[in-house]
Amino acid sequence: MNNRQRGMTLIEVMVALAVFSLAALAAVNVSTEHMRSLSYIEQKTLALWVANNHLTQLQLDKKLPKLGDSRGKVELAGRDWYWHQEGVKTEDPQFRMVRIRIAASEDSQSALARLTTYMVAKK
Repeated sequence: MNNRQRGMTLIEVMVALAVFSLAALAAVNVSTEHMRSLSYIEQKTLALWVANNHLTQLQLDKKLPKLGDSRGKVELAGRDWYWHQEGVKTEDPQFRMVRIRIAASEDSQSALARLTTYMVAKK
């Protein structure tokens, strides 16, 4: 007769639980990072839409954008977005460089979207 029991020792069970818990922790960390990056991509996409909308509005105007800085706020997708526009003089008075920066808060120094374009005076 063989009295030896067939099963796992306590140490084997504890090692298996440690390996499983490390794998579960890694899976949770990956899913958390994935959700965080999805939120960031959504913010960047909406900010680019705001910047493109602002640029389109500038192009629809009959005059060149003014020189210097101007700021404003616009609502899109249930959120407020803050734009900063900079009109820069070029060598040709018929052209103007325009920089647009979009941020999620009014006092934010980091921009979620930036666009730079050159505009020509309409005749």
